Amino acid sequence: MPGVGKGQVAAGRTGAGADGANAAGAATGLAATAGFFAAAFFAAGFLAAGFFAAAFLAAGFLAAGFFAAAFFAAGFLATAFFAAGFLATAFLAAGFFAAAFLAAGFLAATFFAAGFLATAFLAAGFFAAAFLATGFLAATFFAAGFLAATFLAAGFLAATFLAAGFFAAAFFAAGLAFFAATISTSLSGER
Repeated sequence: MPGVGKGQVAAGRTGAGADGANAAGAATGLAATAGFFAAAFFAAGFLAAGFFAAAFLAAGFLAAGFFAAAFFAAGFLATAFFAAGFLATAFLAAGFFAAAFLAAGFLAATFFAAGFLATAFLAAGFFAAAFLATGFLAATFFAAGFLAATFLAAGFLAATFLAAGFFAAAFFAAGLAFFAATISTSLSGER
């Protein structure tokens, strides 16, 4: 048979049978190729889905970890700032109380010193007044003594002068009596 090969004759494929066999083989090849591509696309889709799922989960866990770390850091910083604020408040209160106690001690010392000085000045004034009064009394007694002595001396002089005057009067009277007796004797002797 012209146009028919030995292989076709041996297989019994000649004419239309050979054409059907060629079409079936091509369909099988196409189906195999389509299956391969479908499997490849399925595998690629599965791998892509797995990759995206893994990427999504990794991104989710990474974001969750980041936010957890951020919240933890924010909580830590908030606690640190709170502690720092508490310590600052405590130190400020301690400084305030220290300043208050120092001011109270200073005022107490000032009032004590003022009271001590006031007492000292009061005592000094009392002693000065006492010494002044003593001096005044001494001066008064000295003046009184001086006046008494003066009056005594004046009295003594007055008594002395009085006695001298008395004696002078007595001597004068005696002289007058003597003179009168002498005159009387002299006049009676002539008779």
